[in-house]
Amino acid sequence: MWRRLLPGLALLLGLAGCSGGSIDGLTERLLAQTRLALTAAQRPADAYNQLLVTGLDGNLFLVDAASGQRFALTTDASRQRQYLQPVWAPDGEQIAWARLEGGRRSAVEVSRFDGSDRRAVPVPFPPFYFSWSPTGEQLAYLSNWMRPGALSMALRVVEVGEPSGTARTVAEGQPFYFSWAPDGQRLLAHIDNQRVELLELEGASQPLSAVGGQFAAPQWAPDGERLIYATQEERQRLIVADLAGEELVELTDYPGRITFTLSPDGSRLAYVVTEEETQMSTLGSLYAVELESLRTRELSESPVLGFYWSPNGEQLAYLAVEAIDGELGLRWHVWDGRRSEPYAWFLPSRTYFENYLPFFDQYAQSHRIWAADSSAFVFVGTVPGEGSGIWVQQLGGERTLLGTGMTAAWSPAEATVSLE
Repeated sequence: MWRRLLPGLALLLGLAGCSGGSIDGLTERLLAQTRLALTAAQRPADAYNQLLVTGLDGNLFLVDAASGQRFALTTDASRQRQYLQPVWAPDGEQIAWARLEGGRRSAVEVSRFDGSDRRAVPVPFPPFYFSWSPTGEQLAYLSNWMRPGALSMALRVVEVGEPSGTARTVAEGQPFYFSWAPDGQRLLAHIDNQRVELLELEGASQPLSAVGGQFAAPQWAPDGERLIYATQEERQRLIVADLAGEELVELTDYPGRITFTLSPDGSRLAYVVTEEETQMSTLGSLYAVELESLRTRELSESPVLGFYWSPNGEQLAYLAVEAIDGELGLRWHVWDGRRSEPYAWFLPSRTYFENYLPFFDQYAQSHRIWAADSSAFVFVGTVPGEGSGIWVQQLGGERTLLGTGMTAAWSPAEATVSLE
C-alpha cells in the first residue's frame, strides 16, 4: 500500500532545504575562514547541551542548544578539504570525524570536545560511518575496502588511547552493520545480508546465524546478555538470542524486511515492516513490543521512515509521511507510552534524507538526536513559513531555529550537578 507514495518521496530531495553550497574563489574563501575564526572562537566550558553541527560551508561547529552560540571546530573546509561524519564519544568529552584531502588522502581525526588535543590517524579509504565503543576507548568505522577482485567494505577499529595511532581491520563484507557490546570488548555484526556473527576486536568471529532475515542493523541489549537480530528458516523472524545464538524468544515474524531499535533500558523494541517491493529502506506502520510480556501496540497508521528512543527510554520520536495541500513532507511525532503527539511538519535536509535516514537504525546507536535529559530533540530541514536550518524542538513546547547547517547531533554529556 505504501508504493504509491514513492514518487512523492523522491520529490523531497528536490524540495529539501539546507543543501550545502560551494565557496567560489580563493580570496572569498580565505576571508570567510577569517571571519569564522573570529566570530566562532569562544570555547564552551563543557559539552553539556552542545549540538555537533556540519555547516553549509563544510566546517564543523558546536552550537549551544540554549543560546545558539557557535564554536568552530574547523575553519578551513573547502572543495579540497572535507570534514565528514562527526560523532560524539559516549561521555561527550571527545569528538571524531573523517578528513578527506583532495579526494585522495583521508584520515580519522579525534579531538576533545573543545577542539584541543587534535590527533589524526591516516587511513587508506575515507570512513563513511563512525561508532565509539561504550567505554570510549575504541572508535570503530566503516569504509570501502578491496578484497581480491572486488570492492567491499571493512570494519576497522582505532585504539583512541594508543600513541601509535593506527587502525586495524576487524572484518569485511558488503553490506555491513554492527552493534557494540556494552563492555566494548566485542561487536555483533550483520554481514553480506546473510551472516550474523560475534566479532572479537582482534578479528576472531563466532557465527550465530548463517542465514539472516532481511534486516539491517542488529542490536546488543544493554544488559550484555541478549542479542536482537532476524533469522530466516521456513519464515523470517525477529528474535532475542543469548550470546551463543540460542533463541530466547520470538518477537514477531514478517514478510519483506524489518527495521528495529531497542529502548535504552532494553525493555521495549520499536519496529517497522517494509514491503519487499518498496524501494525505501523503511516505510510502514510503526509498532512497539514489550520484550517481557510480548504485548505489541501499533503506534502509527501513517507510513513511518525512521524512529529514535529518548535517552530515558520513555519517549519515541518518529517520522511519518504526511501530505499538506498536496505537498508531501515529514512530520515528527513523539509517543510517550500512551499516546502520540504531533510536532513539526518539514522538508528534511538533503544530507539527512540521503545519507542518514536510510540507515537510521545504525545511526540511532551512535548519533543522538535527543537532549541528554530527554526534554527536546534536534532536526535539520525546512519548516515552511518559518525557516531552514537546525531546529530544537522542546517536548510540549516551542521549537527554535539555531541557524544554518546540514547535520546535527546532541551531546550525550549530562549536566554538572553542584553540591553547594
